[in-house]
Amino acid sequence: MKQAAELERAFRTVFRTLRQEVNKLMGDEVTSNEFTVLKLIADGPKMASAISKELNVSASHITSVTDSLVRKGYMTRSRSENDRRVVELVLTETGQELVEKLEEKKSAYLQAKFRSFTEEELDQLVKLFQKLM
Repeated sequence: MKQAAELERAFRTVFRTLRQEVNKLMGDEVTSNEFTVLKLIADGPKMASAISKELNVSASHITSVTDSLVRKGYMTRSRSENDRRVVELVLTETGQELVEKLEEKKSAYLQAKFRSFTEEELDQLVKLFQKLM
């Protein structure tokens, strides 16, 4: 299949471009890894081990990212009310506001980026990517 190499190159280029442009949107406030963790706990407290498993990264990586977010005041660590042995990661109000602000920026960016696509093309693109997963 001669298209395989071309597909790989296109995926890599598109992914790299999107990631670089989204990273610029984040500014100096957080890294893309930090933003990913913030988004995961925006729906409610989570344990670091659950985040590590969900993102398929090491526990030490999550510890490093969460240490930075705690220092920046975007999240706290607190003991679970159900099981005092469990430490949960919780967004601060500042962290929640940041997630909302950056999600709005990211959404506006993606809408602009895909503006030239029709609804049908976007639906087809989503379906094609889902077939790969």
